Amino acid sequence: MYRAFSRVDPVNCQRLVFVCSGNICRSPLAEAYARSLGREAASCGLNCGDGFPADPRAREFAANQGLSLDDHKTVNVKDFRFRNDDLIVVMEPAQITEFQQKIGEDYTLALAGTYCGKPVPYIHDPFNCSDEFFSYCEESVMESVRGMCA
Repeated sequence: MYRAFSRVDPVNCQRLVFVCSGNICRSPLAEAYARSLGREAASCGLNCGDGFPADPRAREFAANQGLSLDDHKTVNVKDFRFRNDDLIVVMEPAQITEFQQKIGEDYTLALAGTYCGKPVPYIHDPFNCSDEFFSYCEESVMESVRGMCA
């Protein structure tokens, strides 16, 4: 069912746009990491307000990886300017449908977890989870970005 959204080749896409629910944990980390690997990247959230900082644990996790989320501010998908050459990278299968309902079907979408060494369709939302599970989810985000940018 999700094969069309699995390991889409990002080579022809100018910018990677990472999308999650709140734009405070997964997508800002993915954006920062992709940029550190030399890719043009951005992030936004399906269910967030605009202008909020990244989650404190995400900022701490990023800092431990040599990345900074200190300047990150949330952006709702409805307020984000998508381009035709974007690759929209979502974290969960349900976010494909939600994105298409809110923004449209004219964009190339991919599931982030399918770029992991052991592909998975779902990178869980770590918000309100234990510190151990939070780190596991954020490590999965980084693994997916490494796979995408390889």
